[in-house]
Amino acid sequence: MPLALSISGARGIIGEDITPQIIQNIVCAFHKFIPDGPILLGRDTRQSGKAISQIIIGVLKLLGRDVIDAGINPTPTICLCTKELGCAGGIAITASHNPAQWNGIKLIGPDGLFLPASFWQDFSDNKYDEPVWASFNRIGNETVNVDCPKIHIDKVLHHPSINVDAIRNFSTRVAYDGVGGAGPAIIIPMLERIGIHFDAIGNNMNGEFIHPPEPIPENLGMLAQLVKETSAQIGFATDPDADRLALVDENANSVGEEFTLLLSIYYILSKNKGDIVVNLSTTTLVEYLAENFGVNVFRTKVGEYWVSKKIAETGAIIGGEGNGGVIIPTIHPVRDAAIAMVSILSLLAETGKQLSKIVSEFPKKVMIKDKIERCPEFSQIAESIVNEFDYIEINTIDGVWLRTQDGFIHIRPSNTEPIIRIIVEGEHTVEVKKIIRKAKSIIKNT
Repeated sequence: MPLALSISGARGIIGEDITPQIIQNIVCAFHKFIPDGPILLGRDTRQSGKAISQIIIGVLKLLGRDVIDAGINPTPTICLCTKELGCAGGIAITASHNPAQWNGIKLIGPDGLFLPASFWQDFSDNKYDEPVWASFNRIGNETVNVDCPKIHIDKVLHHPSINVDAIRNFSTRVAYDGVGGAGPAIIIPMLERIGIHFDAIGNNMNGEFIHPPEPIPENLGMLAQLVKETSAQIGFATDPDADRLALVDENANSVGEEFTLLLSIYYILSKNKGDIVVNLSTTTLVEYLAENFGVNVFRTKVGEYWVSKKIAETGAIIGGEGNGGVIIPTIHPVRDAAIAMVSILSLLAETGKQLSKIVSEFPKKVMIKDKIERCPEFSQIAESIVNEFDYIEINTIDGVWLRTQDGFIHIRPSNTEPIIRIIVEGEHTVEVKKIIRKAKSIIKNT
C-alpha cells in the first residue's frame, strides 16, 4: 500500500512505505517548517523504532539541530513535553494502533500540537526545497532526557479536578493491559505514585504485542481474564502510543470505546461546567450529557487535530473522540490515556459506584461501524444519502453526517484507504443494521 499521509502524520509498513529516504524527506521538511531550536524525540516500543530514531537523530544533527532523545514514551507525553521543555518541535515515532510491521512519524509544533494539514499537503506536493546541510563545525548535539514521564504525571495529578486523595483511599483493584507498547512508561509509575493496587500484563515494553494492538472489544480478552483472576473493579487498556484508553468493567465485560470519553466528560463537568468538542463519529450520548449539564457540543471532522483546534477556538473544557481518546486542554490539548484513566478513577472513588452501574444509568445506544469499497465520486453518494434518509440535522464538513431521532448516520470517505466508512448509531441493533444495509445499497447503486 502507498504511504499514508494525513493530519495524524505519516504511517506505513516498514521496508515498503517507511524507508530511510522517506524518513529523511519528512525530517528535512519538518526542519524547514518549524522555528530554530532543539527537537524532542520519542517513540513507542516497535522493534523498528530504535533504527528510525537513529536515522532521525543523524539527519537532524546534520541539519544543525540539537536533539533531545526521550526514548520510549507515549505520544501525549512527547506532545506535552515538547511545550514544557521549550522545544522548537517534537517527533513521535509510532504507528498508533496498527500492527507491529507498521511504523510512522507524528510531527509536533512548538505549541505541543500536531502540525496542520497544510504541512502534509505541501509535503505531498513536493513543495519543500532540498535541505541545506550543516558544515562540520555546526553539527547539532544529542542529549538524553529521562524526566518526561515525571513531567507528564505531575501535570496530570496536579489538575484541580483530579481527586488523588479519593483515589488513594478508594479500596479498589485495577487491571491494566499495556499490550507491549509505550503506555506502561507513564501508567505504571502513575498508578504506583497514587498508591493504587494493580496487576498488569503487556508491561514489558519490548515491542512484542501480546494481542492485536487496537484497544477494541474483540482484542480485550486477556484484560477481561485478568479482571476475573484478580477480582479487579476495573480494567484499563492502552494502545501502543497510549493516546487511547479502553475499559472493562468489574464483570469482565468491555463497555465500549465511547464510554471512555463519556465517563471522563461526566466527571469533569460535575466539577466545572463548560462546553464539549467531539468529532462527528462520536456517540450522541455526548449531547445527552451536555443537555443535563446545560452546556454546548461542537462537532468537528474526524481527526485529533480538528478536535484540538476547535477546543482552542471555543474555549471548551473537554473534548475527544469516541475511540477512547480524551482531551483536557488544561493538561494539554491532545488525546491522553493517563488523564482519562485518573478522571474515571476519580469518578468511581467519589461515587462509590461500580463501573457497570454507572454505565447502566446512560440511555441505551447501539453503534455499528462498517465500510465499503469506494467507487463513484463521493459528492454523488452524499446527495443520494441525503435524499434517502430522514434526519433532523445535517453536517457536511466530513462526508455526510445526519442526526436522526435515535442517533446518527455518518458516511465519509477514508483519509487513508480507498473505502467509504459507514457509522450508524441507534437504539436497536436490528434497525441500525437495516440502515447500514440500505446505505451500502445506495453507495453500490450510485
